[in-house]
Amino acid sequence: MNSLGYQVSNLGERELGHGYDAFLEWKTKARFEFVSANVVWQDTGEPLVAPTTVRRVTLRDGAKVRDLRIGFIGLTRLNPAFEKEGPGGRRIVIIDPFVAAEKQVALLKPRADLVVALVDLNLDEARQLPKRAKEIDLILGGQGGVQTRTDDFPEDTRIGKARLLFVGDQGKFLGDVRLVFDAKKAIVSTERALIGLTNEWPDDPALAKLMEQTKLAINDYNRAQTEAASPFAPPEPAPALRPAGVAPQYTGSERCAACHEKEFAVWQRSGHARAFQALVQAHQDFNPGCVGCHTVGYQKPDGFVSTLGTPRLVNVGCEACHGPSVHHPGPSGTPYGRTDKTLCVTCHTKENSPEFDPATYLPKIRHWSEDGTALP
Repeated sequence: MNSLGYQVSNLGERELGHGYDAFLEWKTKARFEFVSANVVWQDTGEPLVAPTTVRRVTLRDGAKVRDLRIGFIGLTRLNPAFEKEGPGGRRIVIIDPFVAAEKQVALLKPRADLVVALVDLNLDEARQLPKRAKEIDLILGGQGGVQTRTDDFPEDTRIGKARLLFVGDQGKFLGDVRLVFDAKKAIVSTERALIGLTNEWPDDPALAKLMEQTKLAINDYNRAQTEAASPFAPPEPAPALRPAGVAPQYTGSERCAACHEKEFAVWQRSGHARAFQALVQAHQDFNPGCVGCHTVGYQKPDGFVSTLGTPRLVNVGCEACHGPSVHHPGPSGTPYGRTDKTLCVTCHTKENSPEFDPATYLPKIRHWSEDGTALP
């Protein structure tokens, strides 16, 4: 955030996720200001950080006004269960954002030409906000992957005089808001845009280095968590057939080879058989958000746990597409393992695999004949 040139940031639950002392340590390193009107000390009701702040900005040459006072207020969703301990046993809690906004916006408006709310609220809550604090001009926020329209659609992205922009999450889009003011510092036009940060935009070298360092640190953290939760154990033998009525169990692709030799050989030559190596090379082999699509049965009963504890379930094996095979072959009410390309897009999503095209990809992994029978 320092590298990106942040000036103001809303304080939310995540910044306090590791406790008050950790937040203070990070706050001292921040070259920007945190604001929040509704993260407060429980005993006094006073905000933990400044509820609002005002920044003076110089407008470009040709503008009808030379400078502008932009007032910021920070608001986060109400969570009655949230509580963190501060010094001396004092408690940090979150109060109603609407009540806090009504009070603080009234105090902020006389000091600002433009009032901007930085919010960690859901979309419905964000739309209610300017109905309670009517002096808000612009709401910038997000919660999850939600994006909003970029026009003044009534009661959607313009409520009263306030404009609204949600840009999604994970840094995939850049929100761009351009305001034009008259000589009295009133807004005469607004333009909003969502710019997709796709592969066509080159990485900034310094930020790319920081990202790689961060990925390594996160992967090391997840590795430690995995080892603590389930210590590495010697590889277990493939499980035996379970009685009817017991949850299906994964057995590993090697077991399939005895009857499906040709199909197994096709799989061995495919990228699916080396899927986990891609995570190792990217230092993401302990990232829970990635491992599920590069192994078999991750976070499911008897599914992948670790490369040492469950080596038979590494990579996108047969059961990743066809399901647990412990009862196959055997009596069954329906044929085992039927699937289609709709399953592919559960992992090959637009976010994870933007170039995925079934017509191009399927021939690379096809191990069936056109009529659906086994390979000749």
